[in-house]
Amino acid sequence: MDGTTGGSQPPRFLIAAVGKRPAFQRTVAAALGDLVEGSERTLTTAALPVGRSSWPEPYQRALDRSRRFLDRALPRARVALVLAETVAEAAQLIGEQAGEDPAMLALLLVDAAAAGLPVGPLDTAFADELAAMCEELPANVACEPSAYTVHVYEDAPAPRARIAQPYTSRRLPDQLWVLAADVLCAFTDVIQLRHTGGALRASARTAPPALAGALADFLDARAGDRWGLHYYTGSVVSGLIAALDERAARAGNPVLRGPSEHSLACGALARWQLDAAPALVVVTSGMVDEFRGTLANLREARARGFLLCADSREQSWFPFQGTVHSAEDSREVLRARRIPYVHLDDPARLDADLAAAFALYDEDRGPVVLLATAEVLEAAGPVSAPPPPAPAPRTTVAEDALAPVLELLNHGPERVLWQLGPLSGPERDLVHEIAAAAGIGLADSLTRPGSVSRYRDGAVVPEYLGTLGLYGFSERVHAFLHHEGRLRPRSEQCLFFVNSRIAEAATPFSPRALDRSLRIVQVTREAAHLAPFADHPVRAEAGAFLSAVRARLDVPPALLEARRRALAETADSASDVVHGVPVQPISLNYFGSRLGAVLEDLILHHGYGYTGVYDVGRGGLSAIRNLPRTGPGFSGWYGRALMGDALQAVPSIALTRPGNTLAFIGDGASALVPDILPSLIQQVCFNGHRLRGNLSIFTLVDGGHSVIRTYREGRSAAGAGRQTQVLHLFAEDDERTFGPLTVVRRRLDDLDPRTLKADLQRRSTVNLFEVPIAHNNEGDGLSLLSSLGWQRDTLPELTFAMARTGRSTGGTR
Repeated sequence: MDGTTGGSQPPRFLIAAVGKRPAFQRTVAAALGDLVEGSERTLTTAALPVGRSSWPEPYQRALDRSRRFLDRALPRARVALVLAETVAEAAQLIGEQAGEDPAMLALLLVDAAAAGLPVGPLDTAFADELAAMCEELPANVACEPSAYTVHVYEDAPAPRARIAQPYTSRRLPDQLWVLAADVLCAFTDVIQLRHTGGALRASARTAPPALAGALADFLDARAGDRWGLHYYTGSVVSGLIAALDERAARAGNPVLRGPSEHSLACGALARWQLDAAPALVVVTSGMVDEFRGTLANLREARARGFLLCADSREQSWFPFQGTVHSAEDSREVLRARRIPYVHLDDPARLDADLAAAFALYDEDRGPVVLLATAEVLEAAGPVSAPPPPAPAPRTTVAEDALAPVLELLNHGPERVLWQLGPLSGPERDLVHEIAAAAGIGLADSLTRPGSVSRYRDGAVVPEYLGTLGLYGFSERVHAFLHHEGRLRPRSEQCLFFVNSRIAEAATPFSPRALDRSLRIVQVTREAAHLAPFADHPVRAEAGAFLSAVRARLDVPPALLEARRRALAETADSASDVVHGVPVQPISLNYFGSRLGAVLEDLILHHGYGYTGVYDVGRGGLSAIRNLPRTGPGFSGWYGRALMGDALQAVPSIALTRPGNTLAFIGDGASALVPDILPSLIQQVCFNGHRLRGNLSIFTLVDGGHSVIRTYREGRSAAGAGRQTQVLHLFAEDDERTFGPLTVVRRRLDDLDPRTLKADLQRRSTVNLFEVPIAHNNEGDGLSLLSSLGWQRDTLPELTFAMARTGRSTGGTR
């Protein structure tokens, strides 16, 4: 393409040099003057070129190469240089000079300091001014701000952050020839990539991808503005992401990022568990394995949504980043994990393949993986409208299953404990009504902390006893179910599991105890989840079961009073002594006691609420067990208990949940995964998200994998060994501002209640607290044996019997 045809007018280009320093503007004019000298290209400018006799050979080489290209690609052109002191003045002058012929604003060159512009890496003021400028220009002036067409020169100290902007950011050169050479290169790049590159762009797809519209339409029909777009960019998916990003932002759906593909899956899992929000996760070729074991957790949670992974053509010969070809087949992995998937490899079959994908979504088996080839990702054209959602089935509870359960509730034992799995808002209301009317103890779980909690609407829930789980079980829960260190008889108590498959993580009890020593009622909608040791299995939706129970609940006053006495007998105590001893490094017991007191004061007197995030490790266990909650949280212990998953989910939680977020992360989990802070700041500064409350991340640092260390020390009296060591490097304390976000880093050797109370209420602030912790094996429900520790409030005779046995046999050696 030669830039002109026959006798038509040569193309017009406008260039603006903005700033008050004459040297900057003269240098720009000199470089452009060199480009037009001796050619049919013309330059109109009010400035005089400067002398160039001292400019070195690199400048001359750049000029020669630029002329060599322009003399063939753009032999004729009209170039007008506009000189202005501000961007607003430049817009006005360009409008005055535009005339009626088509023109292109080829370059905007800004001397930032001299133009009075704030252009820090996280400051969006200039980008907003740039967009406004283009809107004000006459219709015949093409204005496409990009890193090619806009160059901003700064002479401030180098910033401590960097992110790609819709313009190029440069340090203002000390030597004028460097600036001139940069202007030569910038103009020539624009001509090649934006002006004469039209033939290449014309062959590219311009219509939005059909797949983007189809998936967004389907999710809109199923979830409205609740579904979230999670993506990590890649070449082949970039067009699809751009279309989905624009669509989601326009409709108000959250667009969520992360530091890795794995973090997208973690965020999708957390949003499903906390808000029943489906996800559309988009990643590029070869990345299906990057979801890691979180893929299995998504399936187990029945998290609805699509995980879209680009892939190669099936018949490709050893394709780059391909996972479906002659040498490997990622579909086998998906089949082995029982993950539903559809291979989208032919645009002609897109309608049929999407219909299959939508049907799999509605089967409620978890996320549907879509493996899509480039041809499908780029295909345009209409697709069939998504099918309407099937009406929700009306569920009832079989009378033969309900009758014995009602007998237990209305006339049964004095001790009844319900462990609750995930609950909707109305289901949670029914649980509390039933518990209050029947004197039932309530417990949440290690994997679903906060399904019920100590506080509700700012008031104490008297029926809540704590957490029941493989680890982290509360002292009150243990005391309610045990006497003198042993389980109470089956006739004296009954344990309900509602919306639970009673996985191993749900209780600290052995298979023998579950089968023989406990009377168990299980409520689950899944036939495959009915446990063989459940005495009264009830296959039903939780809502239908709770409604039926509430309607027929009739507990005699005497039994209700006896149940309330049993609940009151369990002391709400830390049941250790070290929580009150402020040695340094502090113990987790002390940490939980001090922070717990602060949270209770905030909840009761300041209307404080928060979403808790608990990673896998002793620190997360301790926080689940010892800190008061105000609602559902997210536990990394869910499913495969993958260290780091909870931390990776923090941005998606903090940027979409109301109120505050508190995260409790061990140093072992923190060391496993990438830093979430840059991604979090990016989403706040550039993606329109805001932190509606406070985010505080407590990294609990004891220099090792504590749960494994406790296991070795408690079970085999073995030393920790090198395998449990984790080296942690503490950061310097500081406070920095990134756009509307304040980030505070601080080491907490102790917890000052007054300071911490203020920290946790500081809005639009991320607190990164590093807390040195001394390892111990005390309390926190690390095993049933911990209930026999010498620090317990009451010490059963079994403790001494075991001590005598150990002494008579020489201990464990």
